[in-house]
Amino acid sequence: MTDTTTSTGNAVSAELDVLGALLAFDFIGFAQKGGALDPSDPLFGRAVGAGFGIAARRRFPQGASPEEIGGYVADFLGSLEAGAEDFDPAFLAELIAAGLRGDATPPGERPDPRTTIQARLVLTLRMVRELGLGPDEQRELLAEAARLTAA
Repeated sequence: MTDTTTSTGNAVSAELDVLGALLAFDFIGFAQKGGALDPSDPLFGRAVGAGFGIAARRRFPQGASPEEIGGYVADFLGSLEAGAEDFDPAFLAELIAAGLRGDATPPGERPDPRTTIQARLVLTLRMVRELGLGPDEQRELLAEAARLTAA
């Protein structure tokens, strides 16, 4: 991942640092870096969205039907020890469907940007774990997300 001096590059780098910390189970770094993100930035969530889309397309390489996505969301929510009530299942399903299509923004009403980025972060973590991506593959995912958001 390259460091740039532009505000867009800094925002992308900061978000990917947050995602990287989460994937590495660096929860202190995740909390510190995540708290520094600015949800009022018009590009807020773009880099995490790119990483999420990559993970979703790797997790479902052949795509997924609405029923498959719904089952995945139900399994995901059922696996949470706490916090499942924070996520709307229909919204999570739309996020996954949009990620599979490569859409940055899912159609329909969007919750606040923090809720969207939070959902993408936890879903990305789960997908990366399911895929068994180690540190090198995680860095590749983050580098690919950086390339996508730089365009």
